[in-house]
Amino acid sequence: MADGHDVRRLDPVTRERVIRHLQAFADDINGVRSAVLASVDGFALVPAAGTHGNGERLAAMTSAMLALAAAVGRELALGELEVLILEAGEGKVLMLALPCTPVPLLLMTACDATCVTGKVLWSAKECGRNIMAELSGSRADPQGT
Repeated sequence: MADGHDVRRLDPVTRERVIRHLQAFADDINGVRSAVLASVDGFALVPAAGTHGNGERLAAMTSAMLALAAAVGRELALGELEVLILEAGEGKVLMLALPCTPVPLLLMTACDATCVTGKVLWSAKECGRNIMAELSGSRADPQGT
């Protein structure tokens, strides 16, 4: 699987725009504690939005969890992995695979128990689309318009 080395070399303007998309997502959804964009090999590509968690550690854990979930999906012939959601007593973690080209990416979001799973999922997918558009060169603003 491709790694995120090319994405780690984002030009400063594109990198700043990607950070704004991630921060806008974290700011717009009540209960989002942190969000990080990661490479499939487990490296944080942009700083974690929010105040909880270490971006590098969250990126590494997201990569490992999605790799395991993708293996289960392959074993069960479910198709390509898109989303993995973990729910615990105090919150949820949503991990989203972003099929960027040439390098796929991962978006991880940690939420407290007040988050509505459907709203977080919809907003994370919208954030992912905005990030993919930014990386492909077609600009989207942080509000998704």
